[in-house]
Amino acid sequence: MLQLMQSDWQRMWKRKKTFVSLLIFVCIVLLDCLFLGMQRLGAFDNVSTVPLTAQNFSLFLLKEVSFFLVLIIGPILMIDSFNGEYHSGQLRLVLIRPISIMRMFAAKWINLAVIMGIFLVVTFGIGEVFGHLLKPSVDTVVFLNPDRSYDPTGAFMYCLQSYGLFMLILLAQLSVTGLICTLLPSPIICYLGWVGVAVGSMYVSNTFSFLLFGISTIFEWMAGSYTHAFLLPVFVCVTLGFAFTMLWWSRRNWVR
Repeated sequence: MLQLMQSDWQRMWKRKKTFVSLLIFVCIVLLDCLFLGMQRLGAFDNVSTVPLTAQNFSLFLLKEVSFFLVLIIGPILMIDSFNGEYHSGQLRLVLIRPISIMRMFAAKWINLAVIMGIFLVVTFGIGEVFGHLLKPSVDTVVFLNPDRSYDPTGAFMYCLQSYGLFMLILLAQLSVTGLICTLLPSPIICYLGWVGVAVGSMYVSNTFSFLLFGISTIFEWMAGSYTHAFLLPVFVCVTLGFAFTMLWWSRRNWVR
C-alpha cells in the first residue's frame, strides 16, 4: 500500500497542474493577506462583522480562499488524478501489473487528501504570520456569536478547529468527486457534474449546503446557530462516496 501511495504521489507531482495549482494558490493567499491587511472589519456575512485582529486573521483568510479550493483548485486536482489518468492511459499502464484496484483507489484518495491538507496548512500558516504582522493583537476576541469571547489561545484553537471542519468538507468533496469521475466520461463533464451536484444537493436538503457554502456553514456551526445537522451528512458523503466508488472500480473493465 505504501509503495502504491509513493508511486501515485510521484505521478501527481510530475503533472504540471499540481505544482502550478499550488504556486497559484500561494499567490492568491498572499494577495488576500494584503487585501485583508487593508480592511478594518472581517465579515461573516452581509450583516455580522467584527474588527480584524491578529487572532482572527487566519479565519477570514480561509473565507477568502475557500471559493478557490472548493470550486476551482480542489476539483481540478481531483478530476485530473482520477479521470485524467484514465484518459491519458497512465492508469492502464499502472494496472497492467498485479495491483489491487481497490488499493490503487485508496492510495489516490489518501494522496489527494494529503494534498488538500497541505493547501490548508499553507493557508493557516501564512494567515497566522501575516495576521501578527499586519494586525494588532488583542486580549479578547469574538467571532459570529457575540456572547462568547476568547483569549488568544482560545481564538487560535477556534481558528484551528474551523480549518479542521473545512478539511472534512474537502474530504466529502473528494469522495463525491471520485464517484462522479467514475460515472462520467470526460474531465470537463466531471467538473460540470461536480458543480451540478453541489448546487442540486441544496434543493434536496439544506443540510448539504456545506458542499458549496462550506465556510458559511462552519461560521454558523461554530457559533452554535446552525439549525441542521452538519457532521453526519459530511461523514455520509465521505463514507458512501468512498465505498461506492471503490465498489465501482472493482467492477469496471476499463481499470483492469
